[in-house]
Amino acid sequence: MNRLSFFAAFVAVFFAAAIAAAASVPPSVNFANTQAVVDMQGALKSYHAPSGPEADGSQWYMTAIVNDSVRPATRILLAGEPPQTALKFFPLATRPEIEQVASSDSGVVVEQARAYGHRAYRVTVPPATSVSLAMRVQHATAPPSLLAWTEPALIEHNRQIAIFIAAVAGLIGASAAIMLGLWAMTSHAAPRWAAFTLIALLLARLSTTGMFDAAWIGAFGGPYGLTAFFSGLALAAGIKLADVVTPISGLWLSADRWLRWLLLGIVALSLLALVGIPGMTIFVDCLVVVGAAGIATYLVHRGRLGAQAARVLAPTAAVFALVAAAAAYVTLGGISDNIMAPAAIGGFAAAGAVLLALAIAAGEGIAVTPPFKARMAGIASQTEARASVSSAKSIAQPADNSPIARAALQAIGASHQGVFDFDFRSALVRLSPEAAALIGMKSGAQDIAQDNWIARIHPDDREIYKQALADYRTHPGLAFRIEFRVRSESGRYPWFELRATMIGEGATASRCLGLMADVTSRKESEAAVADRSTRDPLTGLGNRVALMEALEQLGDRLENAVFAVLDIDRFKAIHASLGDAGADAVLAGIAQRLTKRFGALAEAFRVGGDAFAVLFPRSEGGDEAIGSELADICTQPFPSAGRNVFARASVGVAGGGGARDPLDLVKNAELALVQAKRHGGGCARVYSTDLETTDAADPVALETELRRALAEQQLDIFYQPIVRLADGTVAGFEALLRWHHPSRGLVQPNEFIAHSEQTGLIVALGKFALDRAVRDLAQWQRYFPLSPPLFGSVNLSRRQLRDPDFKRQLRRLLTESGIAPGTLRLEVTESAVAADGETQQALHEIAELGAALAIDDFGAGLSNLSQLKDLPFDVVKIDKSFLDGNASSQAGGNSAVVSSIVSLAHELQRTVVAEGVETQTDAAWLKEIGCDFAQGFYFSEPMPAADVLKFIARYGRIPLSNSSAVPSEDASGAAGLSG
Repeated sequence: MNRLSFFAAFVAVFFAAAIAAAASVPPSVNFANTQAVVDMQGALKSYHAPSGPEADGSQWYMTAIVNDSVRPATRILLAGEPPQTALKFFPLATRPEIEQVASSDSGVVVEQARAYGHRAYRVTVPPATSVSLAMRVQHATAPPSLLAWTEPALIEHNRQIAIFIAAVAGLIGASAAIMLGLWAMTSHAAPRWAAFTLIALLLARLSTTGMFDAAWIGAFGGPYGLTAFFSGLALAAGIKLADVVTPISGLWLSADRWLRWLLLGIVALSLLALVGIPGMTIFVDCLVVVGAAGIATYLVHRGRLGAQAARVLAPTAAVFALVAAAAAYVTLGGISDNIMAPAAIGGFAAAGAVLLALAIAAGEGIAVTPPFKARMAGIASQTEARASVSSAKSIAQPADNSPIARAALQAIGASHQGVFDFDFRSALVRLSPEAAALIGMKSGAQDIAQDNWIARIHPDDREIYKQALADYRTHPGLAFRIEFRVRSESGRYPWFELRATMIGEGATASRCLGLMADVTSRKESEAAVADRSTRDPLTGLGNRVALMEALEQLGDRLENAVFAVLDIDRFKAIHASLGDAGADAVLAGIAQRLTKRFGALAEAFRVGGDAFAVLFPRSEGGDEAIGSELADICTQPFPSAGRNVFARASVGVAGGGGARDPLDLVKNAELALVQAKRHGGGCARVYSTDLETTDAADPVALETELRRALAEQQLDIFYQPIVRLADGTVAGFEALLRWHHPSRGLVQPNEFIAHSEQTGLIVALGKFALDRAVRDLAQWQRYFPLSPPLFGSVNLSRRQLRDPDFKRQLRRLLTESGIAPGTLRLEVTESAVAADGETQQALHEIAELGAALAIDDFGAGLSNLSQLKDLPFDVVKIDKSFLDGNASSQAGGNSAVVSSIVSLAHELQRTVVAEGVETQTDAAWLKEIGCDFAQGFYFSEPMPAADVLKFIARYGRIPLSNSSAVPSEDASGAAGLSG
């Protein structure tokens, strides 16, 4: 009782002193008011305790509370967020919070209401009572917004806000997920940056709700710095998205460099706001408002200039600009009385997110031209005429979505050309996605100002281009042709041919419309023929012709000569990372090192894409020392674009003493090179006669190693694509065994399949290959439900046909795997088919189970044509030997045989697959004679199973462009010297 009296006396003295200190008494707050929520800010009076300011910097505020009803009145007190709190120069560590509540009347019940927040207080005032209430508030230097809620109203409000926030977050999150999925499927930059923008926007909206207030990431800059950080990242990603969809370089040629610095600056400022640097939160918030408006203005402007992608994206950008402006308006106190304002802004942000996802997913602004698809956009015979200018003119007349326009554009894309459209009135050059891809632009159709386009043209060709436009503009309807060089994105100047027509009414044309084609290969060939040079144009070294001449000139000195072949490891990856210019710089650097190191002691040659050869007319040291020195030349890094590039090389060395003639010397060096690659690359190997022997010389050891390989899972399946020639799509894959030998590296099947056939191990190997191939095929068909479905081909040996367990395994796989009927193809060689009647009976049983059958290597064996008629084969695979030496150019030779096989197979209603396609010429010729499918290194080398899904997703259509075909590492460079 004494303690209660003491507390009452203390509170009485406390409030008496406060009342005496106040110059005026603030108005009272009626807790019996019927309003759901009352803002007590106007009724607060600052109070400074006689003991001095609080140690934690909090402030005391007082107000009068009244309950004029006959029942107790209960309210929940919460600190609101006053206007301009986020605009403090020194960022607040937390939002305003009520730290303590005290009453002058002991009958007033004050208790924490943690169900409504960490700093929520429940105050219950008895009937017909007037009391003074004191509140200590953190992070509020002026009377804050203190909200007094009725408890039912607060419960309903929190429920509605939670639902609304969840809906907003769900919409933005779902839109971001759609963009991430589209990015994974297309590998295009537009959905990637759209996803980054939406993720940053989602985090910014969630941070405004206080979700991350207690997280470590906001420990320095506080909640407002964290929101500014996420908003800044969203702005940077949005600017990059706008540039990807409609490149700024189309208006400003050097914009890419400045844009990169702008994005880095925005990210840096956002990080400064995150760590709490004074003033940075305000600066970033202002930057977001201005930047969002700038993006919308830019897209509207580009849309008015004719950029379709900008037109589609402009409404979304306008919505986000309004969201940013509304958020700034709320922060400045424009609608401070509306507690639903932040939620409404979040709703508009969610609407903008959905609009963005729909715009990107609809395909507008996304030019899906991955490098492989751009390189293989269709199948066209070399004898096809180039698309005429009239075709380009025809597509300008119908509507964009008309069948005529779509067909014409597809035809132009298949001919590896692009549409060029120059509008004299707007001084704007429009390039179709195909034309933009020709000069290395990866973002689809481009709109480029005429001055910027001329700046891209080689200085020596600008006058030719401008003079042609000026001369022909006064002759509408007249077609013309010019050739000029244009700077690509990699910095090179490829040659282009423009065949165009001036279009317009009257005496002066208003547009120049035509087709662009890359003629670099032809121009380089013409230059090579003109000067009959034997030098490599990139490195200045001798080429393959010069090498063979030098070898022939050795004569009797061959015995003392040393020949080395050098092949760069993983050059395809280097080329993919650095591009054409970077890869060329590495090749030129290797040539310079070879020349500088050996000088007059040896002569270096470039004999392939990434292959070099060095001829020492006279050996000055051991062959091993020469090989090691050549390998060491490539171990030092090559500087490229501010970073170091390592291009290790494998080296094969052979001495002339062990060679009968120059070709034999080349062959010996290549054998040594193969051994160097098998040992992991980056090393040198010297030829010895041991390399001529095969592992089959020790069959017992080979069988032991094979059994160990099965047990230790050293075997793997690689897949080579099979292409449908009619439309260039990937139709299926052939499963090929590979052996990852622990010491010899990757072992090809021709080194162990024949031996496993003799020992019977082929049954176990075949079972492994069939199980793995069916499992992988089922996965491909689930992920890509194409029509017709993808098929898989697996080689079948004679011993497997006779194995009693094989048909049970096959029946189980076809029943349980879920693959589409008829999509498993079993390939049997001619020799296995002709073996005996038991084998042929097994084939009929296999066909009845539902598997398709293919006769493999047709033409290489007995070629019994009756087998095609009597046995249940669905597919005929033409042996690759028929395409050696370019079959399409051999009149009456292999070409006649292949044509006959195709015709006969079609008459018997069998489909035909041609193996060993190495060139565009063979691929186009096979299509011309009606061959159904083809496979070979021209399309792709065999790849691990992990790469197949990505291959299908990115390269579902297989074009055949000879100029862009990239040979495999194993098949490039020195590997072809002896052939």
